[in-house]
Amino acid sequence: MDPTTEQQNAIQLAAMSVEVAHLKLAVSDLRSTNAELDRKLDQVLAQLAEARGGWRTLMLIGGAAGSIGSGLTWLASHLKG
Repeated sequence: MDPTTEQQNAIQLAAMSVEVAHLKLAVSDLRSTNAELDRKLDQVLAQLAEARGGWRTLMLIGGAAGSIGSGLTWLASHLKG
């Protein structure tokens, strides 16, 4: 083999090694960022689950109060006359 070709191959191999090293760092950064986003998403979903239960309770109380109020109004209007 020609020494020039061997040098070119060695240079290309070194360049590819550097690129692979940079890609490994980029993938590592992406994985850590993805893990952090997953953690934050879990927190948001937990907050929504808590709020969902609160809204259900408020709707139940509101519905019950509305039903009782309308029942009392109906009763009062029929007792008067």
